[in-house]
Amino acid sequence: MATQSDLVSFETQVTCPDDFDQFWNSVLADLAAIPLDATAEADPLRNTDAVKVYQAGYRSLDGLDIFAWYSVPARGDGPFPAILHLPGYKSEPALRRDWGAKGVAVLSVAVRGKLPSSAEFNPGYPGLLTYGVEQRDTYGYKGVISDCVRGVDFLMSRPEIDPERIYCCGSSQGGGLTLITSGLRSEIKAGVSGYPFLCCYPESMRMLRSYPYDELSCYARAYPDRVEQMLDTLRYFDAVNFAPRIKCPMAVGIAMEDEVCPPETSYAAYRLLGGQRELRLFPNSGHGNAHAYPAWEAAWLQQHIGVAAQG
Repeated sequence: MATQSDLVSFETQVTCPDDFDQFWNSVLADLAAIPLDATAEADPLRNTDAVKVYQAGYRSLDGLDIFAWYSVPARGDGPFPAILHLPGYKSEPALRRDWGAKGVAVLSVAVRGKLPSSAEFNPGYPGLLTYGVEQRDTYGYKGVISDCVRGVDFLMSRPEIDPERIYCCGSSQGGGLTLITSGLRSEIKAGVSGYPFLCCYPESMRMLRSYPYDELSCYARAYPDRVEQMLDTLRYFDAVNFAPRIKCPMAVGIAMEDEVCPPETSYAAYRLLGGQRELRLFPNSGHGNAHAYPAWEAAWLQQHIGVAAQG
């Protein structure tokens, strides 16, 4: 179990590339040149009295079509606040209808490799963490992050959404993607990152022998001559290098017995956040099983969105 002293004393060897901003500005420019081609097809089978559900789609980097569940409050005409919900590494995107009664829309993104966004890109799990890691321009997460960024574009394009009230959340990989996306898109007004993955790759692959980080260790054993290049590529995709660029309020939840994402690495990203920040530690909890986390996440977002707990 990690202690608060362990968190504070931890120092990562990850450094930010000199051309980090140039690289990501170029990616964002490439995305902006791709027509969004947003769609939202009603799915009445999944409606409730409080929520209308749509199967949404939009176009992302390399022309890939991305799927998302889109839940919109059934009562009122908007404009509604919206949450961009980002997925974990292995799990498929959740249909988040729980916010509808509170008057909040949710876009739950199936990034490339997730069903049903996997027709043209499907490295598998394990597989994604090392896919194309030899170069920053071929690395799979360049596309995954782009898919999250385009989720913001989708919400901004919808007349029923208030463009000044877009929020973000996710756990594990979704937690890391929340930090990264919030660092790239200033339209996000606040976010919650749970047990964030994608932090401090060099230390994470040494500290634990569990997947997904063990994918990197396996790669290093198989290709020892490529390790230096792999670690250089990963600097462009490490949440600790996006954290200082986040200016909106951000909450981070850390499980102190996390066996997948080392608590120290999550804290390393937290303490670099560039805006208002809040930390919640969950003792005696492992990865994704802090029973108090979901209620804390919901309460924090409700406070910042400005909606009542009971809707």
